[in-house]
Amino acid sequence: MKLLLNDKEIANFLVSLIDYYALARKNVQMKHSQIEEFTNTFLEKEAGKKIKHGLKYAKPKFAATNEYKAKFYEKIKKAVQRDVENYYSEIKNYLSEKRNSDFNTIHKNLEIILTRLGKQNIINSYKKSDYQNFVKSTGFQLDNNAVMMRRHEFTDYTQDCLIRNTVGNENLLVTKVDKNYPMWFIDSGYTNFLEPRKTWHRLVRNHLHYGKFFDAPMDRLQNFKSFPRPWRKGGEIIYIIEPGPFAASIFHCNLKTWKYEVARELRKYTDKRIVFRKKAPLRQRPSLTKQLMNEDYYCVVSINSNAATEAIWAGIPAITLDTHITNPVTKNKLSDINDLFYGNLGSWLAMLSYSQFTKEELMNGKAKEIIGKYHV
Repeated sequence: MKLLLNDKEIANFLVSLIDYYALARKNVQMKHSQIEEFTNTFLEKEAGKKIKHGLKYAKPKFAATNEYKAKFYEKIKKAVQRDVENYYSEIKNYLSEKRNSDFNTIHKNLEIILTRLGKQNIINSYKKSDYQNFVKSTGFQLDNNAVMMRRHEFTDYTQDCLIRNTVGNENLLVTKVDKNYPMWFIDSGYTNFLEPRKTWHRLVRNHLHYGKFFDAPMDRLQNFKSFPRPWRKGGEIIYIIEPGPFAASIFHCNLKTWKYEVARELRKYTDKRIVFRKKAPLRQRPSLTKQLMNEDYYCVVSINSNAATEAIWAGIPAITLDTHITNPVTKNKLSDINDLFYGNLGSWLAMLSYSQFTKEELMNGKAKEIIGKYHV
């Protein structure tokens, strides 16, 4: 099997070779602003007391009670702690900014770097190193004898391979799905909208999504930050999630005409209001979860968007028109618009929890173990 390394993974490995903590120790100096502020304030306060009592030229006179000493030392301790916390924060910011800057420089100039250092030398070094990342670590869990190579050098699409993400892999993935050529595919999981940061990833064999129901234990349900709301009935809006260019190419639909064809088909069965959500860059999109929670939606329709998962969490039934994790708890034809799924979700939630994995589970073999045992 071939492990297809994108340029970002190679650049991240090269960044990992830099000793950033040595750079941080050299370039970030600890400041003692809090302890200096406390010391100056304390001395000014004591000097004021001496002047007030006519002791301007007397030696410093400090109260020697245990209580006084305890308060004095506690304030010093807090000032030192704040200085340390500020230093730690500056170190973190320096490391983040320096890593990002170096990554961008290396990624931008990767062709030059690979030419000068030797592409195969770098790939071999990466393989032998302790550095872990998605394609390398997951790939060798799937196949101990796998071969790492740059993504754009992979030309024999009939060969088995591990692919991460859709960007840059569009033509390869379309061919793999159309021709039913073997592959493993890593991409985002299904409930990251519940998390403050991306936690979940999916690992799928020979497709982009897993859509067949399987029985799974309930023990991973604790991984969900919340559970779906009760089903909402009686909404007035059918919310149609338009596919992006990649989804359109995978499922061979015409982006220019797809939404009109869907609307025309739905009009055969319903007169409810139809609203479209256009595919836009992530940062430009309004929060779908908030929309679904606050608007009067009857149903969400998509080809295979994770919007269907968000809809289910909001208590809104969905129609998914192609392979997706929500297939067992949604309807799959537009003609089902008046006969939506409002059933029990317990078994499906267990299945869902066994269909997405943390980064560590992908890299330590847990994901492979689960897939081999439960996915059919």
